[in-house]
Amino acid sequence: MASTSGDLLNAPCFKIEDIELPTMICGSAPFIGLGYFGFSAFNYRVKFYNHPDSMADIFAHFVRQGCKGAHVLCYDNIIKAIEIAYEVEKFPIMASLISAKPVASQLKALSRLKTVLVFVDPLQSDALDASALQNSVKSIRDAGMIPGLATYTPGHTIPATEKMGLDIAAYLVPVNKEGRYMHPTKEKTLAAIVSTDRKIVAMKPLAIGKISPREGFPFVLDYCDGFCVGFTSKEQVDEAYQVLKEITR
Repeated sequence: MASTSGDLLNAPCFKIEDIELPTMICGSAPFIGLGYFGFSAFNYRVKFYNHPDSMADIFAHFVRQGCKGAHVLCYDNIIKAIEIAYEVEKFPIMASLISAKPVASQLKALSRLKTVLVFVDPLQSDALDASALQNSVKSIRDAGMIPGLATYTPGHTIPATEKMGLDIAAYLVPVNKEGRYMHPTKEKTLAAIVSTDRKIVAMKPLAIGKISPREGFPFVLDYCDGFCVGFTSKEQVDEAYQVLKEITR
């Protein structure tokens, strides 16, 4: 699904509502030390979330190599890290709203960045409350950003929300070769993905470190327009770029 763009230094990209975004996007999930990172979670949070400059260093190293884009979770220090990285170079942002904060305050913070695409919080998406989803989607659109839905249960949520007539352009979905986190099943998730014309961005493409980039990226690109991958070292970034270069040349 990838194309190339001179504006993105020949990096693979995809187009959403006439805006180009890189196929590979720097994620931010490791930085907040989510529980699914296991024993490393606490160390990641201490090393990164408590030090926005360390997160900014990863973001800046990533975008310098060609894929100019990052996915942010709307936590204060992650927003601060992007602002620090912007001192080197500004780049497009896709973001996921979180349930712990009002939508309006999150959109206000995101408006300070080059935010292109914003996903509704997956807990709200998967609740399938059409009225609440319509309100959140409208708020995103009114803020001048493209709305999408993040989901933890794409096999259920995508077929259901496709019937709601929502003004959305993309889904953020767990997709990986091993089928981890793809609920209710890998097969139903993939069926839901191919049933929609909206753009698909993968999260957890390497199943939280269980799959190598060389094994995982080709599978994800068979089904998705783009993918978010988190990094905790510059060496991981370099490896991902090497693999992406080999499989998209």
